[in-house]
Order: sequence, then structure tokens, then C-alpha cells
Amino acid sequence: MRLSVRLIALGVSGPIVGLGMFLAVSMVTSIQLAKTAKTELTALFDQDNRTNLLITTSIIQSNADDITKQLVSNSEQLIKLLKPLHYQGNNQLTWKGQPLSLSQAPQTLNNILRLPLSLPEQAAGIFIEDDNQNWQRVTGINSNGIPLKSGWRPTKAITTEFEDLYINKQNNNIVTRNTMVLRDGHWWMTRLTALTAQKRKNRMVLMVNVKTEAANRILETSARLFPFKRHTLAFFAYSPTGSLLCTYAEPSPNTCSELMTAMKRSGGIPVQRREGRALLMERTIPALKGEGAKAPNQSLFLATFPTWNWLAAISVEESLLDDAIQPIKSATISAMLILGGASLVLIGACGYAAWRIAHGIKEELRKLAAAADAIADGESRMELSYAGDDALGRLVMAFNAMSRAVADREDSLKARIQVLEINFSEQVLAGEVCSIVEDPSFSVLSQRAKAMRQRRNSRSQG
Repeated sequence: MRLSVRLIALGVSGPIVGLGMFLAVSMVTSIQLAKTAKTELTALFDQDNRTNLLITTSIIQSNADDITKQLVSNSEQLIKLLKPLHYQGNNQLTWKGQPLSLSQAPQTLNNILRLPLSLPEQAAGIFIEDDNQNWQRVTGINSNGIPLKSGWRPTKAITTEFEDLYINKQNNNIVTRNTMVLRDGHWWMTRLTALTAQKRKNRMVLMVNVKTEAANRILETSARLFPFKRHTLAFFAYSPTGSLLCTYAEPSPNTCSELMTAMKRSGGIPVQRREGRALLMERTIPALKGEGAKAPNQSLFLATFPTWNWLAAISVEESLLDDAIQPIKSATISAMLILGGASLVLIGACGYAAWRIAHGIKEELRKLAAAADAIADGESRMELSYAGDDALGRLVMAFNAMSRAVADREDSLKARIQVLEINFSEQVLAGEVCSIVEDPSFSVLSQRAKAMRQRRNSRSQG
């Protein structure tokens, strides 16, 4: 494997191993924290919501008991005061044995209706049914003394609701009882009592009601307790025979049937209790067959109000708990993405740094190889420069020292060779001279030269 590849692998593998260990530890820690947070949030969620719903129900029930007592008291007082009033049928009334026309009824009866009304937003009215089973208001008054419109005829829907809530279908008798009704966007606690009528088919009733915020408070409480996920809520009224009548539902009319089914699947419809304290029940709604494992579990909260003959049902998906810890999951995912991105950046940076280091080392080694080749080709002195004080720098310094030593040895060898050449030349010359001198011809030539010198000298003297 090439050196550069090994260096890059060495530079990258270390950070990768370290980051892998760090990411593994971080992921395991995050998962454990998410599980712990979910467990704690689940317990906190259940406890807080149960407590808050219980407290709200208790407060509403306590207020309802006080209002109900006053409502019943006012209604009973009115029943006593209205004993002289009789209905003869065919829109004919008598008061203390004397005929009382519908036009005279408000003037005669309003002062009586006004006497016991003691609660704010309270109203009382007298209704009669004619031979055609049509209802109309004879007269009425509110707690401020303002008369209610006489002759007013309720709509078919109101009449149907009235009959479902107050008439026993088994014997067709009007049942004296309390309940909650929604009128023009306002909730009213209403008590209905049958008055004396001459004929059974011609009926007269006294209705006393008072405006209440109890239902609105339950709506607000449920919305506050379950803010993350859509929840379903419905109010039911018990009929005189014990069956349930849906009087309000959100978010859609189908909620009534859905919650009725949920109650039946989770333990049955709560039995109506005419006496006793309000009950708060929490149930788990099992998933239907065929819904599969992905079907969300649901919790059902049931609150009963005996004095109103009323039931509140709230269904909440347990996936709400997942929504509650969704910020933790999102933060964990974001942290892992950031760690992953940082890891990629760090790995890239380490790889680039390793590549740069490998490239630098490779370049310096290339220079060393070129210098060695130059020395091998006859260059006597090769000096390399390197600023770093590291292993490569020491290698360059050693190469330079080696280069100088090689050059010095080469110079020394050249000088020695030159001396040897000179000595060798002198020895050759001396040998040649000796051979010339020893040659007989050299002696002859020497004598001739000597004679020639003597003759030249003689001539010069003469």
C-alpha cells in the first residue's frame, strides 16, 4: 500500500473510531433519557389530569348542589302558590275557580312567579299543551322582573327534547326532575314540574331554570388538560327511563355515537344514581378487532352529576403522551443530525489534513530521492532546506551531512589521486633518464658533446 494512502487511512481512522464511540454513547444516552422522560411525563400527565378533572368535577358538583337546592326550593314554593291555577283544556284556565283568559294570565300570574325567584339569571314560566299536542307559554318572568313573551311556541326540536327529558315513555306521565339544556348558546339548569290539569291529555307544567357556566367550565377544563391532541367530548342527559340522550358533542355530531360505543366497550354505560356524590371514572378503550397494532389506545373519562341527571364523557388518545415528549424526540434527532454533520465535517477535515501531510511528506521525499540521484550522477554537493524540527527535518539534516561528507571524501580522494599521479610521473621520468644514461650511445653522444664544448671554448679564447 502506498505511503500516502496509509497516512490518510491512519489520519481518518482515528477520528472515525473516536466519533463512532462518541455517537454510540450519545445515542444510547439519548434513548435512555427519552424513555425515562416518557415514563415520568406519563405518570405526571395521568396524575395531573386526573387530579385536575377530579377537582373541577367536585367544584362543579358542589356548586350544582347549592344551585339545585335553591332551584328546587323556588320551584316548590311556586307549586304551592299556583295551586289555585287549573287547566281545563282547549286553552281554558281557571284561577281560584274563576275563568282566566290567556291574555289576562300575565297580569294575574307574573307577580306570583316573581316572588320566590332568588338566583341570578333565573327564570320561571308556565306552559300548556292543547288538544293538538302543541305547547305554548302562558306567561313567564325572569329574576330581573322582566316578563317573558306570552304565547311563545317552542320549535319542534325543543318540544321533542322536552318530551325526551321529562316524559316517561312507558306511562306518558311528566316526571318532575332536573337536567341541563342548551339554549341560544347558554346552558341552563332546568326543573320541570307538572301542574294540575282537568284532563290527562291536556297538560300544564311549570318550568324554572337558571343560567349556569358549569358545562362551559368542563369544556374549558378538558381543552386545557388535553391541549396537544384532538379530544372528543359529549354531554348526555338521563331520560326518565334511564336511557342516555346526547345534548352536546364536539367536534362533530358523530361524537355522541362514538362515545356511546366507547362506553359500552369499556365497561358499560354508568348507572344513573339519583342520590349520592358525583363519580369520576377513567377507563381504557380497547382496540377493535381488525384495527391492527397501529390503532392508538384511548382513555375515557366519565363524570356523573346525579342532581342534574347528567353525564360528561371525554375521550383522549394516548398518543397525546407521544406528542408531549415530541420536543424531546425532536431535540434528540436534531442533536444526532448535528453530531452526524459535525462528524462528516471532522472526518473530511482530518482526511484533507492527512492528505496535505502525506503530500508534504511525499514532496520532501521526492526531493531527497532527486538529490540522491544527483549525487549518484556526480554532483559533489547537494544541500536541501527544511524549516521543521521533526523527524523529516532530522532526515534532511542527516542527508545534508551525508552529502557534505561524501563531497569531502570525494575532494580528498581527488587530491590523493593527483599526488599519486605526480609521484608516478616522476618515477617514470627518473627511470627513463637512467635508461638513457646507461645506453652506450648516450656515452658516445656525451663524449661528442664534451668535445664540441671544448672546441667552442678554445675558439672563444683564441
